[in-house]
Amino acid sequence: MEIEEKIKDEAKRFRREVKGRIISAVLAAFAFVIALVWRDAIKEAADRILEMFGLTGSAYIYRIITAMVVTIICVIGIIIFSRWEGKESKK
Repeated sequence: MEIEEKIKDEAKRFRREVKGRIISAVLAAFAFVIALVWRDAIKEAADRILEMFGLTGSAYIYRIITAMVVTIICVIGIIIFSRWEGKESKK
């Protein structure tokens, strides 16, 4: 009887593990889709800003500068949301 209980417990643990991994994968896929949409929106905004300042053309330096500015903005966003998450978990 003890072996049967161990097998049942292992099967339940395995099912929970599989379910957890599937949920994580699906959530990651949704997050990836969100990231792609934001990427397009940010790219469009950066292109418009470059056009506003007359910085169009094939010069890669403008893309590098834009990437650096977007990176700085995103890092600030990550810091803000990380702190926000930290405050929520303490409550």
